[in-house]
Amino acid sequence: MPLLPPPPEGYAARVPWHEEAAELVSVGLDVFGREQRLAPGAAGAWLAMTNAGASDGVRLLLISGFRSVARQREIVARKLASGLDWEEILRVSAYPGYSEHHTGCAVDIGSAACAHLTEQFETTLEFQWLKMRAGEFGFTLSYPRDGRSGVAYEPWHWRWRRVARC
Repeated sequence: MPLLPPPPEGYAARVPWHEEAAELVSVGLDVFGREQRLAPGAAGAWLAMTNAGASDGVRLLLISGFRSVARQREIVARKLASGLDWEEILRVSAYPGYSEHHTGCAVDIGSAACAHLTEQFETTLEFQWLKMRAGEFGFTLSYPRDGRSGVAYEPWHWRWRRVARC
């Protein structure tokens, strides 16, 4: 695997480093049929939140959960090798070690009403429900529009924050 350039100056001040989760549990299959795992507390909260959504007639689709540092490195290296601009890559994909997915406490959520991982998600019933109810389960929107981290707006990316280690 090719070496990555270092993150740009100031990156670590805007985007925190995240340790990989030491313990993970299955939360079932994602929309692609892959098993997804989360840290135990986040897993319980995710399952409770999806059940609450279903009770309200809202189907939250799991796009992704835990992602290892090694997998993040592969994703970023592939984008770099394809010729994408380094700064733009880091606006949409965290430098390895800096992704909230490493914690096992972050999920990317989708809707049947739009393409996955697009800003169009903010127009869906699922996003409106998350804005109203996700906090009850400890989930917050990580990358709001015009956020200070320099990460692109991601209405689909939510992180469970109930415990200090997450």
